[in-house]
Amino acid sequence: MPDCRVCGHEVAEDQESCPSCGAVQEPVVEMSVAPNAEDPVDAAPSEEPVVEGVQADTGEVGQPEGAATTTVASAETDGKKSGLKPLAQDELLNNRYKISRKIGGGGMGAVYLAADQNLGGVERAVKEMVQSSIEEDQQRKAIEDFRRESMILSTLDHPSIPTIYDYFFDDSQGRFYLVMKYISGGDLAGRLRAAPGGRIDEQTVTEWAIQVCEVLAYLHGLPSTIVYRDLKPSNIMLDGNTGRVMLIDFGIARSINAEEKGVTAVGTMGYAPPELFSGQVEPRSDIYSLGSTMFHLLTGADPQNNPLLIFDFQKNPRPRQINPQLSDQMERILMRAVEYNADHRFSSAEEMRRVLVEHSENLKRGAVTYGVTETPAAVSLANQTVFCGFCGQRIIATDLFCAFCGSKQPIAQQGVHAEIYRPLVSGQMGRTAKLVIEGTSELDAPVFALEKTDNLVGRRDPMSNIFPEIDLSRYDPQTKISRRHARIWREGEMFLVEDLGSSNGTTLVPAHEDTVRLQPHHPYALGNGDRLRMGDTTLHFMKG
Repeated sequence: MPDCRVCGHEVAEDQESCPSCGAVQEPVVEMSVAPNAEDPVDAAPSEEPVVEGVQADTGEVGQPEGAATTTVASAETDGKKSGLKPLAQDELLNNRYKISRKIGGGGMGAVYLAADQNLGGVERAVKEMVQSSIEEDQQRKAIEDFRRESMILSTLDHPSIPTIYDYFFDDSQGRFYLVMKYISGGDLAGRLRAAPGGRIDEQTVTEWAIQVCEVLAYLHGLPSTIVYRDLKPSNIMLDGNTGRVMLIDFGIARSINAEEKGVTAVGTMGYAPPELFSGQVEPRSDIYSLGSTMFHLLTGADPQNNPLLIFDFQKNPRPRQINPQLSDQMERILMRAVEYNADHRFSSAEEMRRVLVEHSENLKRGAVTYGVTETPAAVSLANQTVFCGFCGQRIIATDLFCAFCGSKQPIAQQGVHAEIYRPLVSGQMGRTAKLVIEGTSELDAPVFALEKTDNLVGRRDPMSNIFPEIDLSRYDPQTKISRRHARIWREGEMFLVEDLGSSNGTTLVPAHEDTVRLQPHHPYALGNGDRLRMGDTTLHFMKG
């Protein structure tokens, strides 16, 4: 899949414009090619180094120190818009670098494997940026980003940052070149695509994350702090020789002052923290991006598919709901790293590294838990969240009116302010209850335990972020049950049910009374042995 020639976001071949920045796309050369591979996706991860397209930013950038700088031709570059013709095999750049093959790139250039003729043919990666037919201001910013990357890399010294060897440009063709260490191990995005089940195991991701924390701590600890700003799986590579994590593409990384504000909002939606889009960039922004990257690798859920809401765990599934094989401890690490408020994240990359190192050791010793419910603490209704009976949004249980649709709430009007627990634990909250599905072909009747104080009944719909506690999708082949059909909740020793305005309604069949069709949004008390009919599905309510 090619990259957007302006922002670097992945763009499907049949898309005319970028889904991220909206830029109109033109046919470009392949994103990356492995030996004897016709499709980039078929390339083995170990043979497919990937470099994302550069992003846009502003600011004057000088030439990199410590790297050779050469002008190949003297023609003016202003207004030059070279075509995207790739470099030919065996072509000699700067009288030194002999092109072997193209190994990556996008709409504004490419990355080539080349042999350094001055050093006995040692392999180097040559990153090329081409002035193409885009707007002048976009060209200028792209060039500045390319020069910024050259300058930043030339000043850094860390085993997880590729070494820069040379920087030069060809004025006559409007091409800029950066020569750096060749990394043969592929990127984490490729590893994820090749992983069984579309996920990578917890121990491996933990080890990778520890190394990323080390390089982030180095960048954040420099006299002039550098915030990377675009951490994501495709920008993290593995050294094919050492297996070490390598951070690539410093095109939008930049130095910041401790209290600097108003920084240009750049990054990748889904991985970029909320504050980045308001210009409040800081080192903890990289921690959020690392947490998002780990979330993607561990769950297989791409944050770019729902970039604004995926880490709102009140509305979306927690990590272990997506991948139950994750430990409880890893789930807490992920949720802390992607906190909306930066003050609630890890205070530094070093702190996160220490936590991950300890977690890695616990994983090896088997000293972690999986799905163990922690001892619940008493929670007041003033802090309890429930579903609005009219629109389905989460609200505080004591709210008289829904903040989303304005509807009056029955629980709050009844003045219930008793101390409650969530979830319910047998022996601590008196009697529990369950729903038994009747009329199925299964040998054992399916049972749903009413473990929470408030339980949504309906059908699961990940696209709409609906994950009911009582998911009847399996028992509703004709889809007569609404996604938010009804809810059952507990008040003291009493269980109540109400229909949420479902399409086909809810019928209550009491054990000793006449059948009642529930009026929407009106609570009804449930007795032991009562039955609920929703569509063609019958639920038998039983207190245990």
